[in-house]
This record gives sequence, C-alpha cells and structure tokens, in this order.
Amino acid sequence: MKVLMVSIVAMMFAVFHPEDKLTGRWETKPSDKGTVMGLLFKSDSNFEGYINKKPFVSGTYTYKDDTFTFVDNGCDGMKGVYKIEFFSNVDSLRFKPIADSCDKRRERMIRLVMGKVK
Repeated sequence: MKVLMVSIVAMMFAVFHPEDKLTGRWETKPSDKGTVMGLLFKSDSNFEGYINKKPFVSGTYTYKDDTFTFVDNGCDGMKGVYKIEFFSNVDSLRFKPIADSCDKRRERMIRLVMGKVK
C-alpha cells in the first residue's frame, strides 16, 4: 500500500510540476579558436552570458511555451523574442527569432547551438 501511495504522489508531482528545461548552464562547443560561449539561466528569471568564463552580458527573461523573451544590457534595452528548440533528449538547444530589433544580437543568436552542462 505504501508503494502505491508513493507512486501516486510521484506521478502527481510530475504532472503538476513540469520539468524546467531551461534553467541551468548551457555552453557552445569550442570554436576553431577555442572560444566557448555560455549562458546561465537562473530560476529567478535572470541570466548571465560569458565567453571563456568571462562575463559579457546579463539580463532578465521569461520562458513560456517554448517562447523565450528577454532584455539584456547589450542592446540598449531592446527586447528579443525567440522560440527555443530543444533537441537530443532536451540537452541541446537553438534559438529561432520571432522578433528582435537588435541586428547584431539576432545574427549571433541564430548561429548558437548550445548543450546543457551537467
């Protein structure tokens, strides 16, 4: 009986508390020059970006229904909206632009492929 109750509670937790796929640390593979870009998505809706472990951008975000909306300190407060596509068992992602007026950021974002750091 205890096993049944534990199983029911575990299933209810899984149904009512969907896994947060985005929170955590994500990194690119090293470029030909050895450069690694990373993003740390925090559970408080803040994020930090770094290149070779050195911070270069930070901001706030929302994530709902695969739509990632954010404002960072690199584009004069312009908002970016992207669809996040997860693949390879949800441990890799890429960004698809929906709306972003910051051309330089959009050009970089559409080339990013990142893997979850475990």
